[in-house]
Amino acid sequence: MMDFKNKILALSKRLAFVLLLFVVLRLLLYFFNASLFNELSVIDIIRLAVLGMRFDISAILATNAIIIVMYLLPFSFTYKRIYQKVLNVLFVLINSINIIANLSDIIYFRFTLKRTTFEFANMFEEDDSMLSLIPRFILDYWYITLLGIAFIGFLLWFTRKTNYSSSEKNKALVIINYKSVLISICIVGITILGIRGGLQLRPINIIDATKYTDNEDIAIVLNTPFTLMKTMGKTKLPLWHYYSQKELKNIINPIHNYAEGAKFRPLNIVEIIMESMSKEHSAYFNPNLKGHGFTPFLDSLMQHALVCEQAYANGRKSIEGIPAVLASFPSLLNDAFISSLYSSDQLSSLAHLLKPEGYTSAFFHGGNDGTMGFDNFVKSIGYEHYYGRQEYNNDKDFDGQWGIFDHKFFAFFGRRLTKIKQPFVTSIFSLSAHHPYTLPPGFNGKFPKGKLPIQECMAYSDFALQQFFKYAKKQDWYQNTLFVITADHTSEVADKDFNNPAGRYAIPIVYFMPTDSLQGHFVLTTQQIDIMPSVLDYLHYSKSFYSLGNSIFSDERRTSISFRNGIYQLIEGDSLIQFNTNNNNFVNYCLCQWPKVAPCRNHFTPFNSHRYLKAMIQEYNYDLVNDKMSIDK
Repeated sequence: MMDFKNKILALSKRLAFVLLLFVVLRLLLYFFNASLFNELSVIDIIRLAVLGMRFDISAILATNAIIIVMYLLPFSFTYKRIYQKVLNVLFVLINSINIIANLSDIIYFRFTLKRTTFEFANMFEEDDSMLSLIPRFILDYWYITLLGIAFIGFLLWFTRKTNYSSSEKNKALVIINYKSVLISICIVGITILGIRGGLQLRPINIIDATKYTDNEDIAIVLNTPFTLMKTMGKTKLPLWHYYSQKELKNIINPIHNYAEGAKFRPLNIVEIIMESMSKEHSAYFNPNLKGHGFTPFLDSLMQHALVCEQAYANGRKSIEGIPAVLASFPSLLNDAFISSLYSSDQLSSLAHLLKPEGYTSAFFHGGNDGTMGFDNFVKSIGYEHYYGRQEYNNDKDFDGQWGIFDHKFFAFFGRRLTKIKQPFVTSIFSLSAHHPYTLPPGFNGKFPKGKLPIQECMAYSDFALQQFFKYAKKQDWYQNTLFVITADHTSEVADKDFNNPAGRYAIPIVYFMPTDSLQGHFVLTTQQIDIMPSVLDYLHYSKSFYSLGNSIFSDERRTSISFRNGIYQLIEGDSLIQFNTNNNNFVNYCLCQWPKVAPCRNHFTPFNSHRYLKAMIQEYNYDLVNDKMSIDK
């Protein structure tokens, strides 16, 4: 048992030493590139270095997992000198790679302003000349080379000092007892926990670093082995060259400025994102329901609002819908942005753009903190405050699955708005219209049942929305607030007439201003990513900003774009086109064949819809790969 303790003590010392090296390497990244970060005090630097140890531990335990297993093997040969030499070689090799990866970013960070991801490794496959440049880099940045030699030398020295020895002679092949088994189980548990980064719902990812600091400084919190590990196997976007840059700018321009020189209107903004609220659930949009839909309050509100009659979601999942609504970001990639290669890219949002205008920002979602990474995502796009189940702090209202029941959380939302400094930009994402479709105690039988279980819960969520507005009308901020109501995505289809390529994305988008003439019908195509530019246009925001969406109040193009299973889809006017980049093939549909989704208005298909879709794909991929989806970059 004493020999086993010596072995575990040697392992612990080695891993602790590597952790120390990671911290020093983080500090070197900062000091070599201090001008590229925010001005930080010594206390700030120390704080970020300590917080970054959570990511260091994850990377170190993951990359050294095979070493840990080899130390825990209960065989007598593990105490032999030759076995220890094998361990030493593996340990030095693995952690030398970790050191080199961190050191390389001291230089490469200057060009990318972020930690290297696995996309960098793909560059070697695509460009044979990359390998030939390595000797030149080693010479040009000789001081980094010397640092690498020094760090690896220290690692080798410490490895030799921490060999474990055995004074006992044991002829048995297996050396095992209950104490060693318990210790091994504990070490395996701690290793798994360390790699996950804690007990939270999801293992830590790159975007988790945003909870500790601003976007500009997250590279200090992260480490390069972690970002490489987290992006390994992720899909890299191809860079298309359908058009020259000059042609591209004539087709699509993502930089907007709607009101240069105009007087800004500091209205409060409340974005309400209703879980799964498809267009088909509303009697307002569906006369065949004869006034017996599942969103009676929203239907009544739309009588006094600007209603987008042909509105579409940009995705089919919440993890796609939230970035589309909040950051005007369509998820045109196989992986969700939050967990993609590009999750550290900077995006624009209302919260980010309006902060210099004196706005307070907050995001509300009654789910478990960490659900789909929303808490970290909204922080990364500029939201100052996040309120979830933990902040609600009363599990008497917990639905047992997802989070706080809608009517309780909407009431909490209203009370918080009354306390928030104006002007504010806030967003709330409901959750009760989600499988397993649980209603709060006392609400069974109070709402109409439809063809699907979700429709009863949809009516309950609509009731929660009604209660929120009853409260809001009595508050002093109400009259000066623009409300935007939409869905994150559509639900499963109840009406077969919505079971088509357009109907699967059809949602409401409603703009409501209590004291304005903002009423009527917007009959052209619009989408979730149009919300941010439309709100900024309505406010007379006079600065330039990036968005692939367009304002409904401008004379820009009216489209909706989405991506699923490798197929891009563009809706415009009465047409829907699908495009497969693999075979360069288009498929064309007319929306007139689905009149419940979009009544035929003789909005002919623009001449260059195919051209526009290709331009959108080219612009999107280039800007995302090169981190250019914000003009702040």
